[in-house]
Parts: sequence; C-alpha cells; structure tokens
Amino acid sequence: MNDITASSNTLANAQTARGLAYRDIAVHLDGSPEDETRLAHAEALAERYTARITGIFTNPLPDPALFAGDFGLSAIGQLVDAAREEGDVCEKRLRQRLARLGPAHEIRRLDAFPGLLEQAVATEARWNDLFIATCPREDGHGRWRSLVESVMFDAGRGLYLLPPGATLRSPIKTVLIGWTNTRQSARAVAEALPLITRATQVHIVTVREEAHGRMGGAEVLADISAHLARHGVEATATALNTQTSPTDALLAEAKRISADLIVIGAYGHSRFREWVLGGVTADLLDGSPVPLLLAH
Repeated sequence: MNDITASSNTLANAQTARGLAYRDIAVHLDGSPEDETRLAHAEALAERYTARITGIFTNPLPDPALFAGDFGLSAIGQLVDAAREEGDVCEKRLRQRLARLGPAHEIRRLDAFPGLLEQAVATEARWNDLFIATCPREDGHGRWRSLVESVMFDAGRGLYLLPPGATLRSPIKTVLIGWTNTRQSARAVAEALPLITRATQVHIVTVREEAHGRMGGAEVLADISAHLARHGVEATATALNTQTSPTDALLAEAKRISADLIVIGAYGHSRFREWVLGGVTADLLDGSPVPLLLAH
C-alpha cells in the first residue's frame, strides 16, 4: 500500500469514526422527578461520545382557548404570570443541575402556548443528533404525547425514549433491531448506528405470523445484515414466526436476549395533531420495559 492510499484510508476511517458518533444530545426537561432519569441517560451517552447536552426545558402556558371575555383575559394573564414564575424556580434548579456537568452544556427554556410549544421543541431537536424523552404513557406522562409526536414527525432526528423511571444500563451492550423493509426502519437504523456499532451484540429480527419464502421469511434480513457487516457489525438475523402479536414477539425476544435497547421505525402519520401511530409503535411506547430508539 503506498503512502497516498494509506493516507486516504486513514482519512476515510477518521471521517467514518466522526460520523458514527453523537455530538449534540437534546434532553426533554419539564421540572418533574423524571428529569433525573432522562439526564442520567443523557450523561451516559454524552460521556461515551464526548457529546454536548442541551436541556430543553418546556414550560407550558395555559391554553387561551379555555378563557373567554374580559374576565377570561384577566384570568389568563394571571395564570401566565404564575406559570412563568413557577418556570423560574424550575429553571434555576435545572441550571444548577447541569452546571455540575461543565460549561459545555446548556439549558434552553421554552415558554409557549399549546401547539406552539410542541413545534418549538421540534425546531430545537433538528440541530441535535438525538432527542431523549420519556415514553408518553397515561401514568403521569401522557400530557407530552403531542410533544413526542411533533419531534417524531417534524424534527427529522432519532428519538431515544425511556420507560418512566428507566434504570440506567450503561453502556448499551445488546441491541435488538425490529426490521421491516420500509423507509422508517432504514431511518431508525441510520439514526442508531453510533449505538449499533459500539454494541457487543446486535440481533435483527423480523416478525412473520406465518413462515414463507425460501428462508422462512429471513431473506428480508440478508441485505440489512450485510450492510451492518460493512460497518463492522456482526449481527444475528432471525425471522420470528409467531402466532402472537408482533409487539409481544419483539418484547419476548428483547427479554430473551436481555436487550438494552430496541431500534424500530415509527409508523403512522400526523393528522390534526392527533396521536395516530401504528399499532406496534404505539404498543411499544405503552408497554416496553426497554428504552426505544425510533425514527420516522
């Protein structure tokens, strides 16, 4: 190998290494106890990839549509002032928390009315490599469903979604990829590559209710397995032929291999800002005990 070729390969390897890393990580903060869970995961990822953390502190203002007339205008003015004052207290506490991480990290506060707040968060997420939030479940976190939806559909970045109170499992060693031959799956794998390439075990599965095809359905995994192999990832590929639901099959496989992360495409669409995700995506958000990395 001549010097020019060696230098070219060195440069290519360096560029690849830089590309397969998260450099900017955004984390949703709302002043709740769940902030600490999200920050713990953000810190672990930031340390692993030498990344910068931006805390997106959302301080929702009361919905003006709920108030009408002169009395309503006066009342909402008072409520807005109260919300801003409460936000001041939360922001001070969060700034003190992030100050412990060093000067490279920052808090960005968003005070906005419903509808505008979600879009503001999506805008902030666009310039980050990853956005960390909590799965929007009805047990206290459902109020952020529209926010997660906006980031998912409008930000163009991967979402790292945590079950409420998720215990930190660092580093991520075992990754389960739920693969279908769709754009959403391709996007999810692309967004998760920094995590996939550093995992010690990667399992790719597709769920088939009935075995079919010359390899029982596993042929759909051949190309994505070869693609990951070219990134230095030795993955196992399995077609799960099951009579249970795809969600149950994925969660059972995640439990079997002790997965630290499930990577899957987010299916569905946004219509009138409603939460209308596909069945598997919605079911995983509602019931997965394992962190999820999704992309649309």
